Amino acid sequence: MPQGGIFCVEGQWHRDLRDRSSVRSTLELLERHRGIRFIHKDVAAPDELTYFLDRWTLRQYSDYTVGFFAMHGEPGRLCLTDWHSVELDEIADQLAGKCAGKRLYFGSCSVMQGSEAKLHTFLRATGAALMCGFSRQVDWVESAAFETVLLDVLATGQRHNATELRIGSRQWAPLAAYLGFRIVYANGRVWRPGAAKAGVPRQVIHSPS
Repeated sequence: MPQGGIFCVEGQWHRDLRDRSSVRSTLELLERHRGIRFIHKDVAAPDELTYFLDRWTLRQYSDYTVGFFAMHGEPGRLCLTDWHSVELDEIADQLAGKCAGKRLYFGSCSVMQGSEAKLHTFLRATGAALMCGFSRQVDWVESAAFETVLLDVLATGQRHNATELRIGSRQWAPLAAYLGFRIVYANGRVWRPGAAKAGVPRQVIHSPS
């Protein structure tokens, strides 16, 4: 699989318009140091999300093989703002049959906490190769380094299981387990880092790579 670009839709993290929280700096870091192209769009309403997802699935953007949903979340739901949310089922309907081979990352708290049956249904509907994300509440700073490495391997990994090989390494598995990270594959397989590794001391989370 050739190196793919990242298509990112980012919700509003805070109702205060002065808040500058954004994953864009992570994407810019990957572009500068890893040569990974990206498209980043802010969304605050379901219609905006629908518009940009429709655009992403056009042939001219087919080489943006990683879909990155960066926003607050709940089990089975993406929260664009405090007032607007979208169910994963709605996303599946919109992207039905349009994500063949793509890798989807939900950088949202607890979205992957939903039942495995529903997550498999989502993958069958969209045709995506895999979906991954967190099954618990995560802290922005604690997840930042992990997210950078994750996006790198999602975009550049050649093997279908490249993500679990990297994230399951001794260096990253403890943090992945602590964050409740999991991957669901189109073939029905589910991967989680070893539960025994979740008890890593908290200082490891902040150690340099």
